[in-house]
Amino acid sequence: MLPLTEEEEVQFRTALDFLQSGLWPLAHQALRTLETQHPHPLVLANLALAEERLGQENEARQHHEAAIQLAPNSPDLRFNWANFLARPGTRESLLLARVQYLAVLALDSHHLGAWVNLGTGLVETDHLEAAKTAFTAALAIDPLHSGALLNLAQVALNQQENEKAAQLFEQVLSENPQSLEAHRGLATGASRLGQENKATTHRQLGYAQKPEIFLQGRGNTLPTVLILASAADGNIPWQPLLDRQRHHTRILALEFFPENESLPPHDLLFNAVGDADRCPEALTRVLPRWQLRAPQIPARNDPQRVRATARTALGQLCAGIPHLSSARTECFQRPAHASPQEIAGLLEHWLAARSYAFPLLLRAPGFHGGQYFERVQCADDLPALLERLPGTTLLALECLPSRGQDGLYRKFRVMTLGGNLYPIHLALSSHWKVHYFSAEMSTRPDFREEEQAFLADYRTFLDSTAVGALETLQARLGLDYAGMDFTLDPEGKVLLFEANATMVLHPPPEDPVWDYRRPAFEDALKAARALMIPPTLSHGCHSP
Repeated sequence: MLPLTEEEEVQFRTALDFLQSGLWPLAHQALRTLETQHPHPLVLANLALAEERLGQENEARQHHEAAIQLAPNSPDLRFNWANFLARPGTRESLLLARVQYLAVLALDSHHLGAWVNLGTGLVETDHLEAAKTAFTAALAIDPLHSGALLNLAQVALNQQENEKAAQLFEQVLSENPQSLEAHRGLATGASRLGQENKATTHRQLGYAQKPEIFLQGRGNTLPTVLILASAADGNIPWQPLLDRQRHHTRILALEFFPENESLPPHDLLFNAVGDADRCPEALTRVLPRWQLRAPQIPARNDPQRVRATARTALGQLCAGIPHLSSARTECFQRPAHASPQEIAGLLEHWLAARSYAFPLLLRAPGFHGGQYFERVQCADDLPALLERLPGTTLLALECLPSRGQDGLYRKFRVMTLGGNLYPIHLALSSHWKVHYFSAEMSTRPDFREEEQAFLADYRTFLDSTAVGALETLQARLGLDYAGMDFTLDPEGKVLLFEANATMVLHPPPEDPVWDYRRPAFEDALKAARALMIPPTLSHGCHSP
């Protein structure tokens, strides 16, 4: 390929100036003229970029492909092509783009943009471990790259690696103290670590100036989903539910959104405040909005129903359901200015007065994933355990007889999505605190075989009595999005651990050993995403 002449080089630089200034029509005109004189790959590639900006998708595709054909070993031109392929944001388009980003890296292993964009696409297709590898590689090239740091921090947060996430967000803030995303992420990480004063500070910095976030969909005439959320870490995990091909998304942090201000226009209202124990202020704020919403606007997850899922209210919610029971749960308020030993003595008397027997369970409200959740064998254990549990409020729970006759503990998760039940997982463990990520599932093929049988036909696996109890509980919950964690006693009775709207749809790990889990997960994810699609396209409606 002949190089550009001196005159063509001047024309090309002028066109690039137009591109960098956002003067797309002028850039397009200049590059089209230059193309007729000299179809150089750089001319074609930049012409494609101008056509992207002008919405000329077919022409852009043709010119990207032509540029690649002329310069197949150019990492930058292939990077442009990969970015073009990723634009639609669908799973299929991101997979095509991934192939091209990998091709870029085969040509230039230090291509920073390819590592970052590869990681972003991996996050959007639920390949979080691979995304961490990509962002880590980007940071090896540029340790202060804010996009890679933020993305890596967010992945760590999504994987409950809270200390690592907090460190990464703090690193971003050391370079850019004004980063709202980093303040918001650090607030969540600090809260999960029990550092509530720190979380409050960063919540204020992250949301007070801008309590509203808008995520642009992949189109101009799409409906808008309005998500009412808490700035605290107690929301329905709504991020995996979004489909940018089908709607725009607007998120409001209720604690910081002015109470006298009308909600922005929307076509569907989604209450994401899901943790009744952690987010009482947000639930209080969302209720009047909910009650005054426009009747023609479809709405998901009634906040009044969410309130009924508080751990101390679970017994009342389950009362009278045949073949189902839950642990009695009550709140203990720690007195101020008392030593752990004094509080332990008061707690022991409080438990005895309420006929609690050891062993029992203590937990800090508002935490999940087994965090700040302890088994107390006897009263002598109380002082040490109290030092490990944050907050002024503790929950005392009776121990359910959850150990199976084979000595194993089992925890089933079933989601209720749009009025239907979906099996999500069955975790088996030799430890009483059963969580899927910490259970022995990866090392025990027999455990996975049992889970596979549950996922393939949960109704037969559980039997009609247990399924009937779950369906009755589902009706009482009355939530569009919620989950139920439970086990079965030797008679097949449901022992309910919790039922609420904060449960996460975790994709199975990428290893093929987990392929048996994918059909059930995909069915549930499809049902959950359908909740975000307005049944009609009557744009622009809003509630006060």
